[in-house]
Amino acid sequence: MARSSDAIAALFERAGIETVFGFPCEQMDPYYASIDGSTVRHVLARSEASAALMADGYARAARTTGVVDGVSGPGAAYMGVGLCEAAGASSPVLALTGGNDRETRGNGVIQDGDNEAILDPFTEATFDAETPGRAVEAVENALRVATTGVPGPAHVNLPEDVLAGETEREPRDDVSGIYPRTRPAPDPDAVDAIVDLLTRSESPVIVAGEGVVRADATAELTRFATTADVPVVTSMNGKGAIAETEPHALGVVGRWGFCQVANDAVEDADLVLGFGTRFGELTTVGWSLVPEDVPLVHVDLDPAWLGRNYEPTVAVQADLKSTLAALAESASSNGDRASRIDALAEARADWRAGFEDDLTSDETPVKPQRVIHELNDRLPAEAVLVSATSFPGFFSGAFYEPERAGLSYLQARGSDGINVCLPQALGVKTAMPDRPVVALSGDGGIGYHVADLETAVREDLSITVVVTNNGSLGSSKMSQLGTYSFDMSTDFHGGVDYAQVARGFGCAGETIEDPDRVGPAIEESLESDVPTLLDVRVDPYAAPPLLV
Repeated sequence: MARSSDAIAALFERAGIETVFGFPCEQMDPYYASIDGSTVRHVLARSEASAALMADGYARAARTTGVVDGVSGPGAAYMGVGLCEAAGASSPVLALTGGNDRETRGNGVIQDGDNEAILDPFTEATFDAETPGRAVEAVENALRVATTGVPGPAHVNLPEDVLAGETEREPRDDVSGIYPRTRPAPDPDAVDAIVDLLTRSESPVIVAGEGVVRADATAELTRFATTADVPVVTSMNGKGAIAETEPHALGVVGRWGFCQVANDAVEDADLVLGFGTRFGELTTVGWSLVPEDVPLVHVDLDPAWLGRNYEPTVAVQADLKSTLAALAESASSNGDRASRIDALAEARADWRAGFEDDLTSDETPVKPQRVIHELNDRLPAEAVLVSATSFPGFFSGAFYEPERAGLSYLQARGSDGINVCLPQALGVKTAMPDRPVVALSGDGGIGYHVADLETAVREDLSITVVVTNNGSLGSSKMSQLGTYSFDMSTDFHGGVDYAQVARGFGCAGETIEDPDRVGPAIEESLESDVPTLLDVRVDPYAAPPLLV
């Protein structure tokens, strides 16, 4: 006989889960006692919201389920902020909430709440354990839900008396936190149909989404694109599906932070091949970019998105890694497509050259484009850039070029929340302590979880945080002025010193106003063994590539 919490900790060890994130509460004391006695590391975040976002970043980087724990009621509500991103991005995060004893919950005890109802909108499944044995079973089932098929968040509510209760239930040996657990092969006839369409195509284009990265299919995508001479554009959160230094890579497609050559390639295509993408509004410029009269191939593990936004000529529900490997084996190129790759690569270089003045500008305030230019120059190939959404994401989406396929770039397009960057980066660094991790945030986004700079120091997570500080909510300001000619609640107090705030938490911090200091400061921060925040005062009127 053992406490159910001991069995849950043992289950994590068997499942390959080495780190969990959370915000301790009395209701889960048995669980924390069991984690403390195990090999599992517990990372204290400064809120359940940031803990959930750390678990999301960890899951994507470690390719293992991220776990977040916290109190009932308000803690569950805060967790929903992080799970919203995980749900939208199909990221496997397991949420564990403490619950009041079964005999007293619902009777006005503190921090009471219907945790299943709170988290149901953000999870694939939610469980309320009723006995110690069922608690172990519930965590097993939640891990299975999170990792089998299309990954996604799951939730288990654990009343304190259930956690403290003893059980003979041993955790199963066949439960794993690793994903993807299943890799269904494509129908051979579907592969043949795709190859047949490709053979007759002169100007095909691949639209790659985050599903390619999640499936660990980046090498197969690169091999297929190179073998068949098909250019690759990516969605914003698909950035990293192919190294953007490859001649076949055209950059981000869509409405914000895009490369015009990527958009043109889709508009001019006579065959569109979508891999791990939902063909969402942002990627397709409001579903106006993909030609209506050309064949469309859509391959995804998630049947819910096949054909939802565009009717495919060939739809394949299958693992992307095995599908792209099969296509790379079967497809071939021709002289015309090869010369088209050269022409598109030249066009992309010309497009980028058109922004050279901004990318290398010596003007003050610093151009945000100059910040991205310095990140391109100073970050090693193995670095991971975790970018906020909104203006920082628009600039990095357009101009940052990952040299390495895989998890080299991350942006919270699962929820489009500007609050995600810092805690997500801390989760990535926890999973990849030997790789440089840079969080690129705006001054709007950094305010959400700035207290987790203390988490970075305490947990020895030596990330670099670059704040492009324009003193405002730049995207909202531009939208308000551009649509209804007003500007309300978009400006911050100009005296905020984020570098000083960072130093107060124990980080290194520097305010930067000289463009020539940006690059050296980034380089120095990458070599530092303490977390560093660089508060870069940028041009508030600089605008990234975008379509209204």
